[in-house]
Amino acid sequence: MPPFYIPQVMGETKEDCIMYHILNTGIARRYGVNAALVAQYIWDEVCENEFHNRNHYDGRRWMRCSQMMFTAAMPYLSRHAVRRALQCLMKQGVITRGRFGADKFDRTSWYAFTQFGRLLMEESEAEDYE
Repeated sequence: MPPFYIPQVMGETKEDCIMYHILNTGIARRYGVNAALVAQYIWDEVCENEFHNRNHYDGRRWMRCSQMMFTAAMPYLSRHAVRRALQCLMKQGVITRGRFGADKFDRTSWYAFTQFGRLLMEESEAEDYE
């Protein structure tokens, strides 16, 4: 589930609202809080893409997101923190990165979970609800 906003008063803008993010504690214990926040954001977007049957390449569901887009969704993380979290998740084999932009100049990265990563996220979700 992407971050969602709850207005305090009718008619308030997104900037005036409280933002809630879900943290996967199993991932946080293994890889750190920032990596858990980034992984959960990717997981939510990939699940949404699965539901809408979109962004399916090379046998995986992907989500397209630049580091700037991550920081817009999670303004409390710097670009450097996002980059470190992504590198940690890729190094540990949780996610993989690809480039599927139609324009050859589009260098926006696409992220998907590896088989290990999907298993880890599913196990961690079950662990969080026990």
